[in-house]
Amino acid sequence: MIKKVSDSYKHNILSIALGPFIKIIEAIFDLLIPLFMKAIIDLNQYGNPESIPNKISSSVASFIRAFNFSNNTISDALVGGLIILIMGVVGYGLTMISQYIAAVSSVAVGTEVRESLYDKMLKLSKKEREQVSNSKLLTVINSDTYQLQHGVLLFVRLVIRAPFILIGSLVMSFILDWRVGLAFTAIVPLIFLVNFLVLRKSSKGYVEIQNDLDDLSNKTSETTDGARVVRASNQQDRENNEFAIKTNAYQDKAIKVNRINSLINPLTFAITSIVLIVIILLLQNSLFSASNTQVASTIIAEMAYLSQIFFVVVQFSQVIIEIVKAHVSSKRIDSVLSINPSIVNENKQYLIDNKAPLIRFNHVSFSFMDDDNYFLNDLDFQIRKGETFGVIGGTGSGKSTVINLIERFYDASKGDVLYQGVSLKDYNLNDLRNDIGLVNQKSSLFKGTIKSNFLMSNPAASDEDIINALKQAQAYEFVSKYEDGINHEVNEGGLNFSGGQKQRLCIARALIRKPNILILDDSTSALDLLTDKRIRETINSFKDMTKVIVSQRVSTIQHADYILVLEGGQVVGQGKHNDLLMNCPIYKEIYETQIRKE
Repeated sequence: MIKKVSDSYKHNILSIALGPFIKIIEAIFDLLIPLFMKAIIDLNQYGNPESIPNKISSSVASFIRAFNFSNNTISDALVGGLIILIMGVVGYGLTMISQYIAAVSSVAVGTEVRESLYDKMLKLSKKEREQVSNSKLLTVINSDTYQLQHGVLLFVRLVIRAPFILIGSLVMSFILDWRVGLAFTAIVPLIFLVNFLVLRKSSKGYVEIQNDLDDLSNKTSETTDGARVVRASNQQDRENNEFAIKTNAYQDKAIKVNRINSLINPLTFAITSIVLIVIILLLQNSLFSASNTQVASTIIAEMAYLSQIFFVVVQFSQVIIEIVKAHVSSKRIDSVLSINPSIVNENKQYLIDNKAPLIRFNHVSFSFMDDDNYFLNDLDFQIRKGETFGVIGGTGSGKSTVINLIERFYDASKGDVLYQGVSLKDYNLNDLRNDIGLVNQKSSLFKGTIKSNFLMSNPAASDEDIINALKQAQAYEFVSKYEDGINHEVNEGGLNFSGGQKQRLCIARALIRKPNILILDDSTSALDLLTDKRIRETINSFKDMTKVIVSQRVSTIQHADYILVLEGGQVVGQGKHNDLLMNCPIYKEIYETQIRKE
């Protein structure tokens, strides 16, 4: 995986360099065609190559006459035309090869960058993901990588060819007539000055446009996730208005930038036309005099070179615009690739202490912003192997954050979390997470089938294993009713299942791993009490498995071997159910509210 966009350029340097080289060969043919046209006309005028005053035209004419065995002007035109046709066909073939190389190299760069961004996204901790924001990640992976890919495509195709044609056309125009060449040379700096001023003004707008795309992506994602809430609150008009405001802001900036860029072509054409008129006015007496016998061929050749200059300057301007866009996108991509994940697998050597508690929170404090404003304060407790450990507390008390620390989605700001006597910062991250079966508070299913979701958790699982796990999680009851059973389709996000069904499927997916530690983070909240009880009874039958159950229901955790009570990020009670009823007022209040009032 690459660490910055330029690394991908290095990996594809051969194709990126080969494409422009082939384009140069094709450009040479383009520069030669006007000379062959002039030579054909001069042969008709002078009859033989030796009589043509212009040495280059005389040399080209000699080349044509070498293939003309009849030595008449009609044959000269046919042979010259055939040579031009051959150069055109060869040039077309080279163009197709170059286009193919450009497409392959650009797609290769885009694919490598996209894969590296995706890999980086998976490695970022929850804290870093929240800082970057999902909307920016989506825009960078989709929009910015496409813009970068398009920039590479145009770079390979045109960035060398356009300057080569431009310089070659100027040189040829000088050779044919220095006055015309001087006039042409005056055009180019003027056109580039106009382009520079236009691009300088518009380039800043591209950054704002991409940032607006981030906002649009964020708004779309937010509304998609909360569509039911929007409809239930009758806020469709409000959301439409907010989205319209954002899209209009994006539209206004995009139109402004495109309006500025649209000045390039007409200004370039106007400058070229004015200079052409000046050439005619200044040189009409000498260049177009009756005594100048090369006037026809020179005018045709010079006009051909002027057309090439005009075309490549306009083309080059468009290339610069796209490269500026690609540069802006590459900086945004590098800003994501340059993030150093705070949680990495160090692969350090360590010794497991079998006598130590399975998990130990050693005076752990945690801050989301890496400051002294701690969300969790001085947590000190231990979880022993094989026991059922309950965590309870009010909303925002820190229950899920404790689980995130155990899974090492976060690192402790102070203190240390130990697993089998080893600090999680030293413990092999893959081994840690292979030991844990986690069911999050928010049920997450992936598009595919029920079976494919289970194979993500345990690739070696058989159909029998899957069915057994479904039964343990009380999910086989509804899965068995599908005609296709475990091959039943799962829509994006599992939207074709109810909340309770998704929770049971996620519990079964965790159980199929046969983990050493099973963590249920408030993962039965959508289940009725009877189903919840059956699942707990099944889980409690696994004597060797350590169970960490996070819940807001006392009934879910009251039979746990040990219960941790959190309030405001602090431990306010720990022990067995009966002990907490006597010694922990907060736990007693929760119990009385939930159990006795029922």
